Amino acid sequence: MLIKQLFRVATINLARLLGLICLLFVSAGITFAQGNPTLSINDITVPEGDSGFFQWDFTITLSAPSTQPVSVTVSTQAGSATSNVDFVAGSIVLNIPAGQTSQTIGVLITGDTGVEGTEDFFVNLSNPVNATIGDGQGMGTIIDDDALFLLNQTGSSRAAAFDSVTFVAETLPIITERNFSSDQRARLMVFAIGTKLPNGEQASLVTATAEDSTGTVRSLTVESARNVPNFPWLSQVVVKLTDQIVPGDVKIRITRNGQTSNPVTVALKAQ
Repeated sequence: MLIKQLFRVATINLARLLGLICLLFVSAGITFAQGNPTLSINDITVPEGDSGFFQWDFTITLSAPSTQPVSVTVSTQAGSATSNVDFVAGSIVLNIPAGQTSQTIGVLITGDTGVEGTEDFFVNLSNPVNATIGDGQGMGTIIDDDALFLLNQTGSSRAAAFDSVTFVAETLPIITERNFSSDQRARLMVFAIGTKLPNGEQASLVTATAEDSTGTVRSLTVESARNVPNFPWLSQVVVKLTDQIVPGDVKIRITRNGQTSNPVTVALKAQ
């Protein structure tokens, strides 16, 4: 009889203990995978640099924490970028400890000053242990920062350009009351690769022109030029339009270090 009572008490206490453990997990927001979690890898876009090697990280992520350690083979693959020329090729086994949901893997990018255009390579996941593969290929895009290039709209020669105050795209007015200046001239924001600007405001290092439908080229005042935060390969340039420009399609160019960019087309109207 006594043994039965002790067993009953122990069973009740064990149930309470298990309930407390479950409550702690719920309170901590921890949900372990039911079965094997899935692995995925992100895409990254990085500047090329001028010389040496620069490490950029891909992140391998589990869909949920696992009670078991997870491993996966991570291997580089050439695309338009060449292995051991544009990036350092390799393959390793990456381990994610039990309870964790991500790890990073670094790939070395080789800098140079040759104009090559944008190139890409891939990082592939294979041979998973205690997990399955969801998104098993990450793309690395290497931006060639040696040529000065203004960004276009996708598949077009038209500019990726906005009014710097309203963030409205073309067609843009030359004269507008919706700005913070007394001259009522619109400010045009364009985006460039290859300016290689130091950090901070660098308007004095960049010049700009506008060529209207008559073929007349006019200088534009560059009011701001700075790197875009978190995108080290991209800069933002703001120019003040002049009412001497003939409305219609206008070609915008910028110049930095004696190098002039490609023209990008923006539609302008009088007001």
